[in-house]
Amino acid sequence: MYRSCFAVLVFVMMCCTDKPSHTSDRNAFYYWRTDASSFHWDDSTFKALNIDKLYMRFFDVDWSEQEKAPVPVSPINFYYSYNSPDTSAEIVPVVFITNETFRHLDEEQSRVLARNVHKKVMNKLNGLFENIAGYDYTWWEQNPYTIKSKNFNEQAKHDSSYRVNLQRIREVQFDCDWTKKTRAQYFAFLDESKKIFHEKLISSTIRLYQYKYPEEAGIPPVKRGMLMCYNAGDIRSTETNNSIFDKKEIMSYLDAKEYPVPLDYALPVFEWAVLYQQGKLKNILSTSMLHEEYKRHLAATDTKTNIAVVQEDFVYGDTDNGLYIRQGDEIRFEQPDLDDVEELASWLSEHRNNKEAIVSLYHLNEYDLQKHSKAIQAIFDTF
Repeated sequence: MYRSCFAVLVFVMMCCTDKPSHTSDRNAFYYWRTDASSFHWDDSTFKALNIDKLYMRFFDVDWSEQEKAPVPVSPINFYYSYNSPDTSAEIVPVVFITNETFRHLDEEQSRVLARNVHKKVMNKLNGLFENIAGYDYTWWEQNPYTIKSKNFNEQAKHDSSYRVNLQRIREVQFDCDWTKKTRAQYFAFLDESKKIFHEKLISSTIRLYQYKYPEEAGIPPVKRGMLMCYNAGDIRSTETNNSIFDKKEIMSYLDAKEYPVPLDYALPVFEWAVLYQQGKLKNILSTSMLHEEYKRHLAATDTKTNIAVVQEDFVYGDTDNGLYIRQGDEIRFEQPDLDDVEELASWLSEHRNNKEAIVSLYHLNEYDLQKHSKAIQAIFDTF
């Protein structure tokens, strides 16, 4: 009990302590992994960036043909309190919902989905809060009858800590690549979410084509949007040089008229490898994993196309559940030109439609953070 009380006391003190001063209060990252402990939150490089917001993916929602209903997919795990997310940053829960989900729903069913998503988000928040406070450090050893018979004072302290933590969650974000055919359903979902999360700001991601063609895509009924300034290229085509980020192509979307929703901006600092088999998109792979474990199976990367041809068959990942990659397959290595990203950040800073806009980088992981730490700081400083 004393350890739990001390953890709560420390956490409350952190909430009441002013953040260290730095040049910007608009620095943010997306965290898109399924395990909160996969990143070392005490990493000195990360700490030096003074991140103000963490947009943390809580789970996805996709349509299940088997269930004939929307189902949560790949929820984030909050297991280990010794490596909890950085509590000095504001955490924004993010839920990604596939466009396919809304194709199968009408507006009333979309409102029902919003209520189900709310329950799941609150459940994950409870796991996050208990992880931060240290309550479930030994959850697998606890006797449920002991928990049920807690004395009133201990339960009151737990509830008080929960309320303090919940107040720190000021925003919930939904991510969906909606289209003209699904906008009514998605917007109904957003309207219902605003009612349920009545004390929270509901924000929505906005793709570049949704931004440029609002008459067709519609304007989401939210008070804040996150413009996703990447992934404008056609990843399915082997002729595409870089589907993550092409500054010229991105800028072609940004010449639209003033957008009616105040915007924040998401920029890429990640890498990936795109696998093609017989000229067709097969999968997206980890660049670091390929370089560290499978480089011997690949020919040298063509500097013009960024494509490496597979020289011999190999299994990517676990032997039992891995991906079989064949000789002759092509892998295109993609990464944004971070000088171009920095230039875009500067342009966005001058042309943003929201004085309080933030820039959020996608996505937080050790490989890209260590490799691009100076460029990441430069992007934050430019904005």
